[in-house]
Amino acid sequence: MRGAAGVAAAAAIVDLLVLGLLHVVSPEVDPVARPVSEYALGDFGWLATIRTLAQGIGPIALAVALRRERVGALLLLVVGLLKLAMPLFPVDALGTPATSAGQVHDLLGNLTFFLFPVAALVLIRALRRRGSRLAPPVAVALAIATVGVLVANAIGGFGLAQRAYLALCAVWLLLAALAVLRNRRTET
Repeated sequence: MRGAAGVAAAAAIVDLLVLGLLHVVSPEVDPVARPVSEYALGDFGWLATIRTLAQGIGPIALAVALRRERVGALLLLVVGLLKLAMPLFPVDALGTPATSAGQVHDLLGNLTFFLFPVAALVLIRALRRRGSRLAPPVAVALAIATVGVLVANAIGGFGLAQRAYLALCAVWLLLAALAVLRNRRTET
């Protein structure tokens, strides 16, 4: 379990670092209005793919580490598998006709968007038992951010709200993985 939690923590760090880096190397993507998926369309699309793979590997690794928490682990596993599938279906460029690949990308993104906060909320008790004081309130903040993204989409601030949501996802994953790692050290 320790190794899996370590992989989850590393994936969360990679996710956060690459998300920040994409804003620096791809200033043409408006961070207030445009989705993060559009970074995959630019010159640094390979970085966006690395980030998406980290977003898939992290939840899968945490699911392995928390496998005794069946519902939460299953939700994380599903999120991770869906994220790993996303690079196979490129996002449609702004202003171009919708493609079937782009529609699948959007469907996978929407599923993971709703499932990840549910997994975080389901795992609140398990992480509290492992001594985490930070992961549970971040899970609640993530649920609130999910609603915030939907509201922001209606008023033109989707990109900014999505970035806050995605950063909270990575922070929650890191905190949850650290709780598992910390708990393992105290049990041995």
